[in-house]
Amino acid sequence: MIALILIVCVVYLFHLILPGFLARSEPAALGTRAVRATHNLRESLPVFFVLAIVSDYKNLETNLVWAQVWLVLRVAFLVVYVTGMNLKPVDEFGYQAQPVRSLLWVLSILCLIGMAVNIAVS
Repeated sequence: MIALILIVCVVYLFHLILPGFLARSEPAALGTRAVRATHNLRESLPVFFVLAIVSDYKNLETNLVWAQVWLVLRVAFLVVYVTGMNLKPVDEFGYQAQPVRSLLWVLSILCLIGMAVNIAVS
């Protein structure tokens, strides 16, 4: 689990650096979406770290799978968010839906809930 926590730290550093690189690119929306994706990760990262450290302390190997899936979903979330994949047209309220991104986010939250439940029942 410690190795995975370190990998998540590297992914987070990449998240922090990415907006600066994308800000120089032609479509300004890329940099803006990268900043928003980083803020989104920042909201769930503390929860992940707490659950991962407690899982490691309690030797819950089953949570390693949950954590790996969470990491894959978060990387996929970043790619989908930054590239603007599956963006729907703007509605009358100015909202632009991105259903794949929302699905990835929900699945990543479910991974965190799965980790918490494993800790609670152990």
